[in-house]
Amino acid sequence: MELIDQQVINDNKEIYAKIKSELFQAEFEILIATAWFTDEELFNILLSKLAEGIHIEVIIADNQENEKLDFGLLESKGATVYKIKSNGYGGMNQKFCVIDKHIALHGSYNWSVNAKKNNQESIITTDHKETVASLIDTFNETKTRILAQKTEPANANAAPKPEKPKAVPMEVTVKMEDEFRHILDSMIAAEVGSFDRDMLRKHGFERCKANNGDHQILNTALDTLYSVFLNDIDVIEDKKRRLTTKIEEHRIKNLDNITKNGEIQINFLERETELGQADLETRRTNLEAEIEVTSKNIDELKVTKISFLTGKNDELDRQIKLAEREFLRPKFKWFEFIPTAIFNAALLFYLFLFYSSAAYILLFSVADAKAAEAQGVPIAAAQIFNQDAMNKALHKAGTAPYFIFLFVFIPLAFAVIDRFVTGKWVTVFSFVFGIVLLDGAVAFKVTQAVYEVNYARGNTNESWHIGMAFTDTNFYLVFVFGAFGLLLFKLAFKKLMQIFEDRDPDIATQRNGVLIKQLRQEIAENTDKILVLKEETSTLEKAVIQLRADIKLTSQELAALPSALNQNLQRKRSSMLADSKTIDEVAAIYTQHIQSDNLPISINALKDRINVFLEGWDDFLHQQYSVALATLKAGQASEIAGAWQNDKIDNHKISKRVTVI
Repeated sequence: MELIDQQVINDNKEIYAKIKSELFQAEFEILIATAWFTDEELFNILLSKLAEGIHIEVIIADNQENEKLDFGLLESKGATVYKIKSNGYGGMNQKFCVIDKHIALHGSYNWSVNAKKNNQESIITTDHKETVASLIDTFNETKTRILAQKTEPANANAAPKPEKPKAVPMEVTVKMEDEFRHILDSMIAAEVGSFDRDMLRKHGFERCKANNGDHQILNTALDTLYSVFLNDIDVIEDKKRRLTTKIEEHRIKNLDNITKNGEIQINFLERETELGQADLETRRTNLEAEIEVTSKNIDELKVTKISFLTGKNDELDRQIKLAEREFLRPKFKWFEFIPTAIFNAALLFYLFLFYSSAAYILLFSVADAKAAEAQGVPIAAAQIFNQDAMNKALHKAGTAPYFIFLFVFIPLAFAVIDRFVTGKWVTVFSFVFGIVLLDGAVAFKVTQAVYEVNYARGNTNESWHIGMAFTDTNFYLVFVFGAFGLLLFKLAFKKLMQIFEDRDPDIATQRNGVLIKQLRQEIAENTDKILVLKEETSTLEKAVIQLRADIKLTSQELAALPSALNQNLQRKRSSMLADSKTIDEVAAIYTQHIQSDNLPISINALKDRINVFLEGWDDFLHQQYSVALATLKAGQASEIAGAWQNDKIDNHKISKRVTVI
């Protein structure tokens, strides 16, 4: 009777642990069919199994979720990946995995992150042969239907890569000798130990009926059953011929399987060696190319960048030494000084005339008009500029001429005050107050004086008020002529002072000190850059050393491949010879046992007969008595049968032809 290892798992963590465990134990083949496959950890396990030479095939749904993992990478390592498109043959909802054609995991669990963390799932793990075979058939049928629909494997557009040979089991889980013996034992048991189950069950029913269910007579009944069993396993000539023929058939079949499997494994080893050699040669070529690129980068850093910065620092250092060694006073720039001096003198003369005229107008023009009116003299027309201002002021009594002369220096002082007092606020103050406000006040008062003179002459009938200034053209003319004159004088005077400052040894020394400081700072910055570049160069040189070591190791691996292949082939051929010899020896032993009437048969065959007999016994009990009483009597009968078996085994009362283990 087949012993089935089957388990139902409902906890997601236990499901996940079980899948990982079975994948890690896979020895030659993994078949996966799952609608969603987004679990990266399971994906990485498959990659590691491919590296071990395991044959892997995957069927997944063709949807966007399944694009999260790089199944093209899985294919490049030797796996076969199929995607079921949504049109035509779609609706992919399978969730199972078959490992080594021996264990199956199937249920509701997709190989997705959501299934692992969120869903409520359940699976069944089983080694039931019919179930495993059925799922393999389903997998192959699904694959066939995908190919019939011309569904391309995942990453079909990727560049073609060398096909990796499908892996075959290099070590079988059950030793060939034990497997062959198991087949022969099963065949012999089926041939020698066969019996009519219905008749034996009926015999148990009749024996129970004859004794009215008395379990005390079971020992005698079982002794009789045992005697019949021994008689049945005696081998007659006809059975000998059939068994000998079947043993020979199985021997030839197993030898043929050994040869075919060996050839497949030898081809696999040779193909794997070819691919390994190609991979190693490609790797060596890539390493050599990487060394070449890295060496060019090193040369560029040393010859170009570091040399440039070093040369630049040498030049800066030369400039510093020159600046520290001597200071030469700059030549006097007459071509700048002469026009600047003329321009300053002209502006100064202009401002002196303009502001002396303005001062006379705002001080005396109205008084002169009134005096002329009192004397009956015609009043002269008022203008914003009086060319006779200084001449008239000199004829005035008292300090009037001095005041007019000194008045000119007030706006001039505001124009050049920032040359003597440092600070940003001084520049702002001199511009806002000295030019805008002061010049605006002068323009206002001159405009008022001109207007009042014109009023006195009768040119206008409206008395002066403040608002008139901002609508009078004279105000803007005075303001513009004064402000622009001051601004131009401010700039011209600044340029004149600059010419003399350039000739000042103290100022030149300060500037020279600032220059030296800047040069030293630039040298420090360049030095830091050189250190960084040297560190980068050192890192690249270490990388080149490592790359050369990798090339050497790769070359050694390439050189070792033929020897390793020969050793593996020799080992495999030796294993094939040993397996063939073992099969021949086991077949000869079993044939000899048959010819000498010394065939062993498992005690399970005897237990099987006892169980069938007790089934008939139980049939009568449940027919004759109530369920409770029948169950009680059946339990008593089972205890008697168990005690009888133990007595036979423990006291060695079993025939030597019956193997207990």
